[in-house]
Amino acid sequence: MKKGKVFFHPIEGSASLTISWSSGPKGDAVEARKGAGVGFFSDKGDLLCVIFDEVQSDADHQILEFDRYHIEISIKNSRVVHTVTQLTPTPGLRKRRSKRKQTI
Repeated sequence: MKKGKVFFHPIEGSASLTISWSSGPKGDAVEARKGAGVGFFSDKGDLLCVIFDEVQSDADHQILEFDRYHIEISIKNSRVVHTVTQLTPTPGLRKRRSKRKQTI
C-alpha cells in the first residue's frame, strides 16, 4: 500500500480527519464496525480512503475497524501518525453433518 495523504484542518480544536490512498473516485461510504468514521473501498475490497468523524487537534487516539482493515491514528501536538493493518479473515468452521441411523 502506498503512503496515504492526510487531510486535517481543525477549527477551534477539532475536525474530521481524512486519509486517502487513491486520487480516483471513492464510491459509497461504509460505516466502521468499531470507531466513529467511514471507509471507502474498491470493487476488490482494497482500502481507498477513511474519514474519522471528530478528532481533537492537541491529542487524540482513535481506531476504525472494518472487515479487512484496522486503521489507527494518534495525534500529539497537532502531529498525525497513522497505521494500517490488513486483517486476515478467519475461515468459518464448518459443522459436520452427522449421519443418523434410521430405525424401523
